[in-house]
This record gives sequence, C-alpha cells and structure tokens, in this order.
Amino acid sequence: MTAVNAGHNAAAARRLPSGRGPLRRLRAALTILALAVFGVVGSYAAYCGVIIVEGNFRAVQPGVLYRSAQLGPGELELFARGYGIRSVLNLRGANPGRSWYDGEIAAAHDLGIVHYDYGLSAKRVVTPRQIVQILAIVRGAPKPLLIHCASGADRSGLVAALYDYAIRGESAAEADRQLSLAYGHFPYLTSRTGAMDRSFWAFVGAPSNLARN
Repeated sequence: MTAVNAGHNAAAARRLPSGRGPLRRLRAALTILALAVFGVVGSYAAYCGVIIVEGNFRAVQPGVLYRSAQLGPGELELFARGYGIRSVLNLRGANPGRSWYDGEIAAAHDLGIVHYDYGLSAKRVVTPRQIVQILAIVRGAPKPLLIHCASGADRSGLVAALYDYAIRGESAAEADRQLSLAYGHFPYLTSRTGAMDRSFWAFVGAPSNLARN
C-alpha cells in the first residue's frame, strides 16, 4: 500500500506546476526588454555620433543665429563663408594653449570674425545672472552669430532656447524644442545634462524675467 501511494504521489507531483515556467518567461521578457532598450540607446548614440562628427550645424534663426558643435578651423571657415558668420560665441570658455581653442581664435582672426568666450558646464544649472550676461552678448554680437559648445547639443541648446524665448518672443514650449533629442540632447538615465532643461525652465518661471525687458 505504501509503495502504491508513493507512486501516485510522485505522478501527481510531476503534474503540478514547478514555478520554473513563469520564472523562465519573466527572465525571457526582461532580457528582451533590456535588449530593446540597449538597442534604442545604441541607435541613438550612433545618431549623436554622426551629427557631432558632421558638426551639428543648425539654424536657430536663418541669417541671424546658428548653433553647432566644436568646429575645426577649416569647418569654421567653410560655414563662415557659406553663411556669412560675423561673430562666434564659444560656450566652452577661454582655453588658451588647447589646440581646438587656439585654432578657433586664429581662424576667427583670419576671417575677421568677432569672437566671444563664455564658459558654461552642461552639468551645472546656469544662474539667472549668467543668463542675462549671455543674452546681452547674443543681442549685441554682430549677426549672423554662431554659438557653439563641444557637441552642440546641451549648452548650445540652452542658449538657442533662451534666444527663441527671450529675444524672438516664442512660447516657452516652442523654445524648449531647441533642447531636444533631434540635436543630440539626452538628459536621461545617468546623464546630468538635465541641468540645461532646469536652467531654461527656472528662467521662464522667474517672477521678473528680466531678460525679456
């Protein structure tokens, strides 16, 4: 009798779900999800790489303001002659002794372009005082003006958004499009470049909004 019961119990146990099936399905679903996320992120990273290599040169307002990544002297000359650029605002700050900076200064001198330096960090919130100073440069610079940072995505995006909002008079929502994935701005995951978005919206929400006066 005992042997029969034991056999019956063993057969019943084999018919019961072990719990491994649902776990396997969950692991498989998570794996697929992770691969999909990495695929999207990888594709976007490749896209960013391409636009940065190509200079990320874009018009904010044609004939008035342009934005770009760091350009080599030859690229700066090409765009300056093609678009009539008369001034450059470098958002990486003065860096004498660095090849990219010395090359830019020399090219600007040879082309008769007015050059401005104003250092910002893409990972730190820009203060209202800094924003007022930057907008004063943008207003007073000979046009067309080219603004640039390293990649043309974050700091350049912030200044372009500020220009659209504070100088052109566009809505905040319209101006905020200058800080978007289309330009390589990616303030997600572990990125700290969301500081640019916070800077823009803090300025928009400021009670006095001095730079629009």
